[in-house]
Amino acid sequence: MCKKLGVTALVIVASLFVLHKLDLDSYLKLAWNKSKTDIQKSIPPEVKLERLQQEIRDLGPEERKARTTIAAEMVAVEKLKGQITETKGNLAKKETQLKDLRGELQKGTAFVTLDNQKISREKVEATLARQWESYKTAKEALNSQEDLLKSREEALEVAKAKLDAMQDKRKELEAKVEKMDLELRKLRLAQTRHEVMVDDSQLANVLKLADDIDTQIKTQQTALALEKGVDSDEAVEKALAHKAQTDKAMKEMDEFFNGTKVVTKKDKE
Repeated sequence: MCKKLGVTALVIVASLFVLHKLDLDSYLKLAWNKSKTDIQKSIPPEVKLERLQQEIRDLGPEERKARTTIAAEMVAVEKLKGQITETKGNLAKKETQLKDLRGELQKGTAFVTLDNQKISREKVEATLARQWESYKTAKEALNSQEDLLKSREEALEVAKAKLDAMQDKRKELEAKVEKMDLELRKLRLAQTRHEVMVDDSQLANVLKLADDIDTQIKTQQTALALEKGVDSDEAVEKALAHKAQTDKAMKEMDEFFNGTKVVTKKDKE
């Protein structure tokens, strides 16, 4: 079994190699693309229009999904704004505290009174230094939050614009499809009114029979001419002329013997 599979695989690989070398794969691709194009052209407009209407209806869930995403981002942005406002307020308070504490230290006293407690200058300076570093870190975090807020607000505006464009385009397409549907209905109605069904099969049979007879006569005439060694057209013309002359003579004789009219040379002319 494995041996058979191996042989089959080798045959397939060899076939693909030959196709590639002969450049037949390009022709196969061309034929496939042409067949797809022909199939697409053969699809009636009613079917394509129905598919287009369904595709437009499918835009609805996409729009709802986009609106949900935008709504969630709007809530997140508002929360971020609130956090930034709160952080700014806290930093402003902290900045005032640091400024006041630094002012106490600048007085040059050995002790600083905080919350009715005397604290040595060295401890206050160490605490102030730690608080200052914490303040700077919080300030940098605030700047990062503000940059993030700006970026998210810009992205949100872009998303809103895309959603608006999507909705406008969908409405435009709906109006266009409605117009195309109306035009197609009018076209089909006009085709129904003007299309008169005429069965010309009998005429086709008559024309074919006449052609067959004409071909058969000409064939026999040609054969006769070849048998006698003369041109067929000339022989036919002579035979027809002789028959016409004979018929004329027979008619004159009937008129002469059955009537009182005298046939003259002038009458003959």
